[in-house]
Amino acid sequence: MDRQELERLGNELRHLGHRRRELAEQIFSEVQDGDNQSSKKLYLELSDISEQAITLMTQQKEMFDNEVRQI
Repeated sequence: MDRQELERLGNELRHLGHRRRELAEQIFSEVQDGDNQSSKKLYLELSDISEQAITLMTQQKEMFDNEVRQI
């Protein structure tokens, strides 16, 4: 297993996780303030980041699946 690739994926996932949390807080705030336009824009960004995270998690899982198959 490529340890550097695994660490890179982990770092990217952490970064995306932090950004998702920030966006979720911003969306909540915007909804509370009644700014639907801004909250929709933030939601679209949150959705995109979520898709990126899912892709990275799938890559990470495949790396582990391949490693386990070799055992």
